[in-house]
Amino acid sequence: MRVTRDYHLSDAVFLEHSEVIAATLPADLPAFTAFDATFTADYVTGFQQAIDESKAILPDAVLIDEMAAYTHKVEKAMDACYEDYKTLAYFVRKAFKDSPAVRNQFGLNDIKKARMSQPKMIVFMESLAKTALKYSEELLAVGCPQSLIDGLPAQATALHDANIAQEQYKDERALQTQLRIQLLNKVYALLRPLYEAAKFVFADDPQRLSVYTLPKPAKATEDDPEAAETPEAV
Repeated sequence: MRVTRDYHLSDAVFLEHSEVIAATLPADLPAFTAFDATFTADYVTGFQQAIDESKAILPDAVLIDEMAAYTHKVEKAMDACYEDYKTLAYFVRKAFKDSPAVRNQFGLNDIKKARMSQPKMIVFMESLAKTALKYSEELLAVGCPQSLIDGLPAQATALHDANIAQEQYKDERALQTQLRIQLLNKVYALLRPLYEAAKFVFADDPQRLSVYTLPKPAKATEDDPEAAETPEAV
């Protein structure tokens, strides 16, 4: 089940707002306690602990950067596979210029589709390695380097491993994002009673009351992927 934000701000802005309140609350605690005795030093401690727990999870901006590194490795592996394919294709056409059926065994008619999909490219390269080994004598006879033929399985494995690592990180990023939202929702749950009490505690002090009021949300942009999707809370 998808976890949604109970607050209507980006994670970064909400965390900043929460830390401001955490820094301000100890000085204001006597006023809150005088109004509602459940606001004790333990409440302040628990609130700060909830913030610290949420900060222990990497923000989405960092996770996106890490994801980009995994994507870059996959792209490099894809490019390396394609470069080897193009070189091998030169020798395949040279060795089997009168045999289109054999050329097709090397995937010359499938490479376009394979390049559009990482899983398809992995299967393609694995098949290419086997076919190149099968026809290695003919390929070597027209000048194909032995190292090219021998290196195809490793290229397929490198792409496979990079793809798996990327997919694993996608799952890990989703779990980390879900956990961060859950922890920030816990912070918000502790803030809500403060918001309600502050309306009474600082009824005659609008400036102080504003500290204990959830900021208005900014419009989501492509540069702010964490914008909340839930409606404004009271």
